[in-house]
This record gives sequence, structure tokens and C-alpha cells, in this order.
Amino acid sequence: MLKLLACIFMLLDHIGFYFDAMLPPSIVMLLRTVGRLAFPIFAWHVARGYSRTRKVHIYFLRMAAFAIVSEFIIRYANSLAGYNLPGTNVLVTFALSIVLLAGYQMARYSWRDMVAGLRPVTAANGTAPIKPVARFNVRVNLGGIELDPRVGLPLGTLMMFLALLTAIWLQPDYDVYGMLTVLFFYIAIDKHDDVEWEKRIWRLLIPLNLLYMIYRIINIPGIAAWAVIQLFSLLAIPLCLLKPNDKKPPAWAKYAFYLFYPLHILALAGIKFLLS
Repeated sequence: MLKLLACIFMLLDHIGFYFDAMLPPSIVMLLRTVGRLAFPIFAWHVARGYSRTRKVHIYFLRMAAFAIVSEFIIRYANSLAGYNLPGTNVLVTFALSIVLLAGYQMARYSWRDMVAGLRPVTAANGTAPIKPVARFNVRVNLGGIELDPRVGLPLGTLMMFLALLTAIWLQPDYDVYGMLTVLFFYIAIDKHDDVEWEKRIWRLLIPLNLLYMIYRIINIPGIAAWAVIQLFSLLAIPLCLLKPNDKKPPAWAKYAFYLFYPLHILALAGIKFLLS
């Protein structure tokens, strides 16, 4: 239900984008503002999906495959609508976010892969054993990453760096800001009770969005209003936390968004082409 709501928000946002010249400016502003609620909800689902999956590589490959297919469809759609937009689509952002999360998890939890030593107690307190007591070494893994921290920490850090660098190069929708949104959602919920989630999410996402607004105002002249509008995305946080669902979605729901995303853009662009 939450993802369906996000799809509706996204549709309204893209109606405002593709038909901006045909609609009153106030309507366009309203549609684009409501559309700001879509991305955080999808980012939330990526973070939750990563925390639930046991096959991260499959999750990444599926997201990357749909990102590539969507890119061809969206580029064709934009050509119909008369747009030549730089960068790539938001599924690229989510695919790179999965790499970012994997690197973060590896860097943070590999140090918890350790060896604990067990030694049997003696027969009586204070008495020294006649023979040396055998020591039993047991591998203890508290973080779920079975990797030497001397390898895991630098490798995980490198993965995070390369994911962010790739985003700067490919310029997907929401780019580094979008990836950090997914990461902060994950950090907020990772190994914490759900009663703590809301407080932790607000503490992470409010500073991120304020910094993103300031960055856009300084570096992209003439879009101050749009930079401020992005702050409305924070209103999606209560929606994400209304009813956390730990059940895996059915197969049709899992793939519905991947199909809806490029196809609704193609439909809107086609309508604009016919009307122009």
C-alpha cells in the first residue's frame, strides 16, 4: 500500500514535469511539491529490502537490470517529449545504494568477526592443574560478516567510495543525496528496535536535507524555490513509519514498481507528443 502511494506521488510529480507548459504555474508547483514525497518512500523500501534480503547480489543485479532497461525506455520517452536530459534514472541511484549499503555493512561489522578462547575450569578453585589445560578457540561472529577486519574495513570503505564516485559520474536522479538518504534510513533501523526508528531517522535526514538545500542554492543559481521544496520530502517519514511491514511482498508487487516507473513516463511523454 505504501509503495502504491509512492507511485501515485511520482505520477503526480511527472505530470507536473511533462505538462508544465500546459498547466497553470500554481498547479505545476502543487504537483511537483506533492511529488517530493515519492522518493523517500522508495528509498525507505530499498533500505528495508536490503535489511531483509539474504541474497544481496541478486537484489543488486535485479535493480541494475531494471535500471538499464528503464534507461532505454526513458531516453526514448524524453525524445518524444522533446527533452534531452542529462544523467540517468533513479533505479541507477538505488542500484548504487545497494553497493553503498553492502560496503557500509562490511566496513562496520567485519571487526566483529573474532576468535574467542575457551578454557575448561579446574577441579577446585585456586588449584593449579597438573597438566596444561587445553585451550579451545571458537569463532564468534557478532556482525554477520565473516571477514578479517584488516580486509573488511578497507574493502568496505572502497566499495562505498566507488559507489559514490560512480553516482557523481553517471548523475542519476537524486545522485549522492539519494544514496545517502537510503544509507541513513538503513543506519537508523539497523539493529535497533522499531520504537527508536522515528527519532533516529529525523536526526539523520533533517541535517541531510538542510545541507542538500544549501548546496543546491549555492551551486545551482535560479532554483532556490525548488531547493526549498525538496524539504517537503521529510513529510514522507511519518508515512514510512505508519505501519512497518516485515513480511516480504508478493512477487507481483516486487516487480510492479520496476515496470510502472519507465512505462508511466513513456505514457506521459507519448501523450505530450500527441498533444503538441
